[in-house]
Amino acid sequence: MGLLTALIVLCCLGLFWQLAAEGTFPIQVILWVAIGVLGAIALLFALLGLFRYHSFFYSLIGPLVIGVFVVLVWQNVPETTGWKVSRNILQNQAADCANPGHRTRLGIYTITYITRRDGGCLFYTQGGESNSSRGFAYFPDAAPPYIGTPTSGIGYEPFHGNWYRFTEES
Repeated sequence: MGLLTALIVLCCLGLFWQLAAEGTFPIQVILWVAIGVLGAIALLFALLGLFRYHSFFYSLIGPLVIGVFVVLVWQNVPETTGWKVSRNILQNQAADCANPGHRTRLGIYTITYITRRDGGCLFYTQGGESNSSRGFAYFPDAAPPYIGTPTSGIGYEPFHGNWYRFTEES
């Protein structure tokens, strides 16, 4: 049961990191499936431990870890934590708004491209879909020209202060 619980904790930590860092979708799916399979096995062992051996504490650790993790994801804790860890680093980079010319890590985010656009600094992240790009945009002086979902081109959504989330349709 200890090994199973350790595997559950490792998968939950890996998925927490992927969600916080806006990791790629296939890795997130693999980790969700692994947590689901391990959770089902842990639930079976928990029921066996409860009814046959009357071991309440050890039987409920795995399902309890998964339950706490699901609540954290439901409350957007990974995304909020990722932003809090990376905000100051992105803020410092936004002052120059210079593209390093290659993928770089700013805070916990993998930034694929940095550019000036619409009076702000746009940071493209790696987790976008195949037909769109997304990321963070910093507008120090005024709001972006278009707030809302993009009909064609780019759309901005308020995020945190002078920071916006953007989606750019290809």
